[in-house]
Amino acid sequence: MAEITTFIMLLIQMGTVILCLLFGSYMDLRKREVSDIPWIIMAVVGLITTIIYIVFSENKGSDGLRIGINFAVGIAIGLVLYYTGMMGGADAKAIMALSLNTAIYPFIYDLTNLDVYTLLYVPPIFNTFFNWLLTLVLIYPLPLLFYNIYLKIKKQKLFENTNANFASKFLMMISGYLIPVEKAKNRTDIVYSEVYNEEDEEWEIKHFMQVPEIEEEEKYKQEVEEKIEKTKRKNIWVKVLPPGIVFLLLGYILNIFLGNILFALYYWFL
Repeated sequence: MAEITTFIMLLIQMGTVILCLLFGSYMDLRKREVSDIPWIIMAVVGLITTIIYIVFSENKGSDGLRIGINFAVGIAIGLVLYYTGMMGGADAKAIMALSLNTAIYPFIYDLTNLDVYTLLYVPPIFNTFFNWLLTLVLIYPLPLLFYNIYLKIKKQKLFENTNANFASKFLMMISGYLIPVEKAKNRTDIVYSEVYNEEDEEWEIKHFMQVPEIEEEEKYKQEVEEKIEKTKRKNIWVKVLPPGIVFLLLGYILNIFLGNILFALYYWFL
């Protein structure tokens, strides 16, 4: 009875998380703004099912400790990434809410049977975050780089009338692309990556080291578009804003069935 109850709690958690992340992904793709409702639902359901899980667990002490560690790691990751500007508010809240869910591995042993999970407790929220980061790096920059290299091969002048050093150009080529101004104006999934230098009277590449808030981004966009009209600029570099919640959903699903991708790859190929 106890084993069935704890397993049901894990299934409820996983179902709730996937549904909330699916809704968040939809809103992230459509509006780039996600309300707090899915994260509140995730946190409340996670808290209730986790308490029930511990009550019925045969190893209350060790499971409680693991759940506490997982929660602390999730809160730390969310806060650090938000305040350093590496993540938006919705992404950080999603990770923190997620840390209250599935702190125990339900299926992973049957699929990978990795010694690392029996010898060392690796918080699932860390695995989800690592998978999020890895898939983001693989899916986001590489296609952009290949696309820009293709344009370069086609003899398109990517940085004509744009001042930038080699490092800045390379960073731009893995994070964005050149687009006609008219096509860029109504897009919500991109941000302008050029500013007009009044003193030198030239356009320069601008890299955002932090995820801009929506209000700041709108103000910046308006200022850039005023300079675009003034200088009659036809094309401009833009940065693609990856939908963080989508990649978090992918990282979570991978963690359920494969655990940490790096550990799984090591197990399969080395």
